[in-house]
Amino acid sequence: MMLDEEVKTVIREGWSNPGRVDGWVGSQLNQEFVDVTTRTAWIAGLCDAVHGKHNGSALDIGTGPGTIAQLWAEIGYATTGLDFSPAMLEAGQKAAVERGISITFIEGDADQPPFPKESFDVVSSRFVVFTLAHPGYAIRRWLELLRPDGLLVFIGHDHPSEPRQHHRDGNHKWNAPERHREALSQLPFVNHTSKELSVVMEAVGLRDIRRVAMDKVVSARAKLKKTRPESRPYEHVPFILVGRK
Repeated sequence: MMLDEEVKTVIREGWSNPGRVDGWVGSQLNQEFVDVTTRTAWIAGLCDAVHGKHNGSALDIGTGPGTIAQLWAEIGYATTGLDFSPAMLEAGQKAAVERGISITFIEGDADQPPFPKESFDVVSSRFVVFTLAHPGYAIRRWLELLRPDGLLVFIGHDHPSEPRQHHRDGNHKWNAPERHREALSQLPFVNHTSKELSVVMEAVGLRDIRRVAMDKVVSARAKLKKTRPESRPYEHVPFILVGRK
């Protein structure tokens, strides 16, 4: 069995692999944020999560190529994206420049975000907790980054019929080595559900936990799937969970 630091190193190496980065940026799970209709629907969902507030500061943890960070910036937040993969951050910076969006990208560890307590009004995360050896401890630290009444927002999707497949993703430019799959097998939330995530949110002390209505995203995905019927990720159930500090 790997030690926690070894697991983290292996996961970081995987997300820093150029093929993995290219595959993720071009993946179906990321491309829905390129389509105007689905992107607009996701923005509406995030606006609902923050009760229509269009200013303040937002931190997106495990931002990857800045997919969610871009949306916060477009809504009106002063936005920071944190990730431990320099290659992902480079892709995020490039995408932000192409869209004319101002985002501060910082290399750092999701377990130990390098920010003072009470620095942000919103902290968000998408597809990150499954990569953490101790997600409960990490989420508690994220909570400390929020100002009083700040909001912690989780974005993801549930899998109605089959387990998450991590060894291949995107456009298959990267095949995970056995060492990477072994590291994933040790992670407690590798196949977590939104219900399980809600329980952790309660445990760390978040209040007013709710699931945002995703009707607009589901409808936009259905329209997109008509033009891209091969897009299996749209069969998954999207969610946005939000809780108040």
